[in-house]
Amino acid sequence: MQKKILILILSIILFSAAFSSLVTAEIKDNFYKKTSQISTQTQTSSEIIIGNISSSFRKISVEIKNIGLDDANNINWEMTLKGGLLNRIDKTSNGIIDTIEANKNILIEFNVPVGFGQITLEITIENAIGKTINGMLYLFIISLETESNIKFDIVAEGFNSPIYLTNAGDGTNRLFIVDQIGKIYVVENNELLNQPFLDISNKIVELDFTYDERGLLGLAFHPNYDENGKLYIYYSSPKSGDAIDHETILSEFKVSENPNIADPLSEKIIFRIDQPEANHNGGQIIFGPEGYLYLGLGDGGGAGDQHEYIGNGQDITTALGSLIRIDIDSGDTYSIPSDNPFFNTDGLDEIYAWGFRNPWRFSYDEELDKIIIADVGQDEWEEINLMDNPGNFGWRILEATHPYDIDLADELGIDINSLEDPIHEYSHNLGRSITGGYIYRGIENPSLYGKYIFGDWSSSFVVPRGKLFYLEETSPGLWQRFDLINDQSFNRFVLSFGEDENGELYVLSKTTLGPTGSTGDVRKIIIE
Repeated sequence: MQKKILILILSIILFSAAFSSLVTAEIKDNFYKKTSQISTQTQTSSEIIIGNISSSFRKISVEIKNIGLDDANNINWEMTLKGGLLNRIDKTSNGIIDTIEANKNILIEFNVPVGFGQITLEITIENAIGKTINGMLYLFIISLETESNIKFDIVAEGFNSPIYLTNAGDGTNRLFIVDQIGKIYVVENNELLNQPFLDISNKIVELDFTYDERGLLGLAFHPNYDENGKLYIYYSSPKSGDAIDHETILSEFKVSENPNIADPLSEKIIFRIDQPEANHNGGQIIFGPEGYLYLGLGDGGGAGDQHEYIGNGQDITTALGSLIRIDIDSGDTYSIPSDNPFFNTDGLDEIYAWGFRNPWRFSYDEELDKIIIADVGQDEWEEINLMDNPGNFGWRILEATHPYDIDLADELGIDINSLEDPIHEYSHNLGRSITGGYIYRGIENPSLYGKYIFGDWSSSFVVPRGKLFYLEETSPGLWQRFDLINDQSFNRFVLSFGEDENGELYVLSKTTLGPTGSTGDVRKIIIE
């Protein structure tokens, strides 16, 4: 896998003045060794002399973070790579950063030509003419080594749209694969069983083969599944009323006497909600550490959450645009945990967190004791959130950390600073639709341990150009994104990720756009 090298960490306070630093760094044996000189002057540039870089390096990322209390505005930047073999590299990139909000950051990336020796990175940051920079800027440079020994072993194939993978937690380490068209399959002892574990294809809405976000979308096994045999699914059902597209249903099933077959007649409907549009259905189901069930629902679809006056994301009277949290072990169908934020007060009792556009996959990490949520953006930004308490995650007031309908906050009396900030965001210059994954806690790939593996569905709607990434907490509270594979593009549509009982991870993907064909497969992520 790629290895990252932290070349420099340098704090710089900027008010109305410009700055300069001269830093010489040396790299030996692919590890950072020392910073030989740091000095601050009154010029406008920083020159980072980077030692002999091998052809395995493909990208340099420069991050500028505003650690002040005020916004930093109108920042001119220019960065130039020089040197290399026969001094042939002379690559410049520049631009203007309109605003870096307080405690926010901007990432600037360089694609580095391969096959070169020593290079120099010169960074210039200065005021736009006639204006000042407020705030406090924190600058650091990251060099990426992209030499990769990652591979993907196909463990099952021939699916229509493999949209989720999980395990039953019963000690068998079977893999349960959800196909969007309404079927769940079992992989046992590395063999895909012919008969589906469950087939509800007659219960789901008729899918559009060209493209559809509906179908069988989620599966979770009860924490005591080996004792009670209960499992939960989430699917799109034909509409039961006017002015809606369909309804989504959370149901409980039980396993039959055959451990590889669920009882199709055991369905018990737990929760259902009308969906105004065909897209943004969410669908992730997990059980949290307290044994409660969490279900993620999108904002109801369409674009811009134009539902009623304030949209569904900020409407605390609807489950749409939220994560609901229920106790399915008590009550007739379920009960409400008393520490849900709207329990016995204004707002829907089931809601635990809200302000989501389409939380497409989230997972619970026991070591962090947090839920990691990937929320699909609208026009410009994708985001990843950490959640350990109830809260408002911003949509449609914000798209990630960026204003989308900022006036809505004033209308609802919401303090922008009270909204939950993502730990990471990226623009649509990189991808179009984030696919959440897992923090790796397995044992087969120790170099991945503690890294959050995730992806992007595709950078193209026509050609499959999925991407695979990981986040690493490089310092407390600071999560950095890196490419998981060399060429960044996976050349498949990335649908989902899965985890087996041992914490090993899988990526689910296909090459057809809609729910059609049999190009879907499941691949185990392996570092050789």
